[in-house]
Amino acid sequence: QSEMIYIMGHKYPDLDALGSAVGIYDICKSLKKETHIVLDQVNESIDEFVRRLNKCEYYNDLFISREEAIKNCTRDTLVVVVDTHRPSYTECEELLSISKKVAVIDHHRKGVESIKNTVLAFHEIYVSSTCEMVTEVVQYLEDDVKINKLTAEGLLAGINLDTKFFAFKTGVRTFEAASFLRNIGADTIEVKKMFTDNLEDYLLIAETIKSAKVNPSNNTAIAVCPDNVDTVIVAKSADEMLNIS
Repeated sequence: QSEMIYIMGHKYPDLDALGSAVGIYDICKSLKKETHIVLDQVNESIDEFVRRLNKCEYYNDLFISREEAIKNCTRDTLVVVVDTHRPSYTECEELLSISKKVAVIDHHRKGVESIKNTVLAFHEIYVSSTCEMVTEVVQYLEDDVKINKLTAEGLLAGINLDTKFFAFKTGVRTFEAASFLRNIGADTIEVKKMFTDNLEDYLLIAETIKSAKVNPSNNTAIAVCPDNVDTVIVAKSADEMLNIS
């Protein structure tokens, strides 16, 4: 029922936010709708995926800036928010007050602050990731809705990220979603490449882990990051430390 659709995730998006946004984009594209993803800044965690999207002709005019989105948004524009339900966390909060048609797809625990008056709220906290939820949406749509191989890889990457490669919050439905994505062409090697680190980052992670001190009395380890590192480095260092017994 909407002529124009804008999709946005949270600020500083990760692969779950962008993967699910591209999944919704592809559904809308299949339905011959003009659709854009609102994205202002590309960060390190989505850099490789964005580079691939920009190289592929299929995704021409995929991204739109905040300014452009605000300028062109109307009451009837459908605004789809993925991977967050908090207005202040969204890429462009202004769109929520312009549009009268807002849909939310999210898997995080409900906070005090949440988007009100939605036309659709698909909110399940027991699901691994928003990408898993969007994959289920794709599965239940009509047969003529087809998604691109790179979209499938983005969705699988988002699932991998939020489950730490199927280790955490992984249910039966998570594997079913991954199986469906693999079946429609997602290449697991290409997905793995989205998680590679450059040498500089790898050395910063190694430096952080090298500083770790173990407290045997309560079985904890504390490491200190070098000054002024990106939060992505902090998170990756913490994940890496969890691999140490």
